Amino acid sequence: MSAFAAVATAGYRVNPGPRRPSLGRRRTGAKEPVLIRRLKKRSVVASAKSEASAEADSFYDVTPEYCGVPIKISGRPKRIVLIRHAESEGNVDETVYQRKPDHRIELTERGKEQARQAGLALKELLDPDEQVYVYVSPYMRTMQTLYELGQTLGPERISGVREEPRMREQDFGNFQDHTMQELKKERHGFGRFFYRFPNGESASDVYDRVTSFRETLRNDMNFGRYTENCTVLIITHGLTLRVFLMRWYKWTCDMFDKLRNPGNAELVVMERGERGRYSMLSESQDEEFLQKMGFTDDMIEDQHWARTASMSDLNSSWATSKGTIFFDGFPDRLEASRRAVKRADETYFSTSETTRRKAMKEAKTKKAYDEDLRPHG
Repeated sequence: MSAFAAVATAGYRVNPGPRRPSLGRRRTGAKEPVLIRRLKKRSVVASAKSEASAEADSFYDVTPEYCGVPIKISGRPKRIVLIRHAESEGNVDETVYQRKPDHRIELTERGKEQARQAGLALKELLDPDEQVYVYVSPYMRTMQTLYELGQTLGPERISGVREEPRMREQDFGNFQDHTMQELKKERHGFGRFFYRFPNGESASDVYDRVTSFRETLRNDMNFGRYTENCTVLIITHGLTLRVFLMRWYKWTCDMFDKLRNPGNAELVVMERGERGRYSMLSESQDEEFLQKMGFTDDMIEDQHWARTASMSDLNSSWATSKGTIFFDGFPDRLEASRRAVKRADETYFSTSETTRRKAMKEAKTKKAYDEDLRPHG
């Protein structure tokens, strides 16, 4: 009797080792990586041909193949519309953050009406048969904005809704106490993009998660979630909206610092141009609107360029596109940074002196009060 048989007879279970796959299975397993590599190779070749072709100069003209069979990729949506939530309790009374979690802040009655008006404005913007796909921050005020907006737009016009936590508000740190206003003043001296609130986030933190969402949005475009006659609606918050635009259009941190929030429930429209790129200049949105948001002349000029540019075009005059522009402009940026530091120092010392004098005054008042309580005689 062999050792294996002896052990088996004794009632022990023996693991004879990994089984060798059958010939057919081995062959199937050998073919699969080849098919995947072939798909990737054909996709790359198709993309290169598309970019080189004057007739197919937007990425949604690319038709990758799988084993010779074309894979249909839907076109980019007609427009992307961003909406800052309507007026909330926190917009009219900032002390509400001291007793109510940020994500549970609701709309005011005025805010609900603003959202309904936004629904009418969006309805006027859309074609009669155009559908809307929605990404919404999971905060209560943004979801309420969507609900009220849907009452006037019509729920049947909305083809899908996805809660998107990555488009939530900047985290200011759980319950916000009475020091929040001082922290916001401090942020102006430090720099709005990099200042991180205690137990919260900086705008640069928001940038990281918005970048992740942008890639999801592009994948949804590539894999056919939308049609070319569809609008993507993103209901979010003021700073998150500005960071999204910064990421999409490759703005610098200095450009971001100049931006201002749009109004509550105000539509910010990115419309697909003639050759595939999205521009914030259209029949429904002019230069005056962009100037109100804090756009510089260069940023507005870039939006004009995007209206007719293809996906493969490069704006050679843009600050992040040409190296010489960086070197020509850097001395001015350095000087501006030093001026900002000087202003922050002056503000800090002024505030410190004011705080010191206030503390001395309070100490004198307390001393006088204690002397009044001291027994006489």
